[in-house]
Amino acid sequence: MNAWALAASILDGTFDEEYPVVDNDDRYKRYEFGGREITPTHILLLISDMEGTYQNLKYMGFKEDMDTLEEMKKRYYKLYFQKVKEEKQSK
Repeated sequence: MNAWALAASILDGTFDEEYPVVDNDDRYKRYEFGGREITPTHILLLISDMEGTYQNLKYMGFKEDMDTLEEMKKRYYKLYFQKVKEEKQSK
């Protein structure tokens, strides 16, 4: 779509037909609590965020919080490899 085509559809009175408004509340479900599917990719995104937070804690000297986060990371790394294995077995 370009600006000229958009303008033409408005002037022709065909805008509503060519560019219908999609009212889909389902698109927001993944942003609700528990709405995101637990896949290896999503777990890696979570682990990546945790690794970044871990580095910031290290640079700022929060050892106790680093240790807490390290325990959390272990659980998610384990879950990641479990999900990868399940995914391979299902194919």
